[in-house]
Amino acid sequence: MSASAQGLCDFIDASPSPFHVCATAARRLIDAGFIPLSEADAWPPSGRFFTVRAGSLVAWQGEANPHTPFRIVGAHTDSPNLRVKQHPDRMVAGWRMVALQPYGGAWLNSWLDRDLGLSGKLSIRAGRGIDHRLVRID
Repeated sequence: MSASAQGLCDFIDASPSPFHVCATAARRLIDAGFIPLSEADAWPPSGRFFTVRAGSLVAWQGEANPHTPFRIVGAHTDSPNLRVKQHPDRMVAGWRMVALQPYGGAWLNSWLDRDLGLSGKLSIRAGRGIDHRLVRID
């Protein structure tokens, strides 16, 4: 990642949802030599690692030596947006609609003069399991 205004703009453009932010940051951490771990994995005592849960990412680097500093960085991505409600199917005045709710202090009037997109994580039934896919529709 470029430490510049353009690098920040590129990061923001690649990250329209908290899930995309974590995926973008994870790719950059892997490129920097970090190893992804599942929360269920045994975590080694030293090295450069990260884990992702939903829209949160935790990365750390350290050694198994009590006299060596342990560095940890945590991030919780909170993007103002409209979220699909848990039970989204609605019928209003004969129109089928998707029920939404604002999240994160969204300034709805700032969205009135632009096209909106759709982004996030879809959970899809796949055989006996569930696949998770990031989507972005501009």
